[in-house]
Amino acid sequence: MKIVFMGTPEFASTILESLARDSNIEILAVVTQPDKKVGRKAIMTPPAVKVIAQELEIEVIQPKDKEEIIEELDGIDADFFVVVAYGMILPEEVLEMPKHGAINVHASLLPKYRGASPIQESLLHGDKQTGVSIMQMDEKLDHGDIHLVRRIEIERDDDLQTLTNKLASLSAEIIPTALNDILGNELPALAQDHSKATYCSKIKKEDGKIDWSKNAEEIFNMIRAYNPWPAAHTEFNGKKLKILEAESSEENIETGKFILQDGILKIGAKNGAIIPSRVQLEGKKEMDVKDFINGNKQAIESQ
Repeated sequence: MKIVFMGTPEFASTILESLARDSNIEILAVVTQPDKKVGRKAIMTPPAVKVIAQELEIEVIQPKDKEEIIEELDGIDADFFVVVAYGMILPEEVLEMPKHGAINVHASLLPKYRGASPIQESLLHGDKQTGVSIMQMDEKLDHGDIHLVRRIEIERDDDLQTLTNKLASLSAEIIPTALNDILGNELPALAQDHSKATYCSKIKKEDGKIDWSKNAEEIFNMIRAYNPWPAAHTEFNGKKLKILEAESSEENIETGKFILQDGILKIGAKNGAIIPSRVQLEGKKEMDVKDFINGNKQAIESQ
């Protein structure tokens, strides 16, 4: 089976590695986003998929736009394009290039959470379950017929990083067999119920700012959904404080107020409070909340 793999982040790189290990699959090329400047020093950084592809000695293509994708892939002899969080909506001309179409691995239970941030969305909503949908792509966003769905439970201590890792491992486990079954007409595709579709947008840095007038459980879910990026944050003593891990409680504390109670830091929200366990103060490294308390006890108590 000959495929072209299209993907960009770490989530996709896990699936690329799985496909590369399958002796029945030949990866003709890997298509990924261009290198980008990252961090305060603006260091040019390759996507995670490019790093893995180069380690596997697979040709890497990094088109700047849709026209360049068409030009680069024109005439390529592939059974499938396998698309995983590539980061660009593909034109119909590209989707029609492979003999058996383009297959997308999407990290939600479609038609729920179509779009760029399905894992964050499931955490933000406090969902108890999520999963992976393997679908035949069409020209609309996450709209195509579904070949396979696999579900997993979301644990209360899951955050964006842990849930992404779980879904990447699940996807990597099922995609080689799914492709073989699709090729052999053993995995028919069923239309989505488009009337039940919900959508999520790309996460922005400013989405991480905590509104303490929200319910404590909403803020707790936000902390989970935005760890490690953009990280749920608030202002403390004139500096940005990222709350990386926390729990919620039903205690009644003034909204937005930091208090120390028996050595435990609590921050008031609507209908409850947030109890941080790991934080990062602007200009400092990530730390256990006890270390934060020890270094800022006077500032907390003087609020």
